[in-house]
Amino acid sequence: MNRILTVYLDTCCYSRLFDGKKSLTITAEAARIRYIIRNRRTSNYRIIGSLAVVTEISQNPKKNRKYIERLYNIVKSGEAQISAQSAKRAAELETIGLKPMDARHLAAAEAARADYLLTVDKDFLRICSKSNITAVKVINPIDF
Repeated sequence: MNRILTVYLDTCCYSRLFDGKKSLTITAEAARIRYIIRNRRTSNYRIIGSLAVVTEISQNPKKNRKYIERLYNIVKSGEAQISAQSAKRAAELETIGLKPMDARHLAAAEAARADYLLTVDKDFLRICSKSNITAVKVINPIDF
């Protein structure tokens, strides 16, 4: 029997679905995210979230925030529990150059023992690919 993978989508992934067709990359990423979401029940992975995703969505000034919130609540099969230890880990991750919210996402994914953290944030991907900081694989949804 195959092990069920745990996949953490950061807020950028949910927002990407509402970005429009500004470039081929954005269109391809949105299509892949839709595919991942659509197949979450029939594939060998589950999608989790965290308070970091909820917080970041709530700060989104776009008119589509309610749609992003609704999508997130439908898609997630659970949420990573945030603790004092994960807050400390997020602070450590900031020291390698991650933005505070990206560090929170990664700390939450680690706390949930996620196999993958998916993001379309190029800086987040670049920083994580340069360092061996986590057991969670931080990748673009296209590579999943």
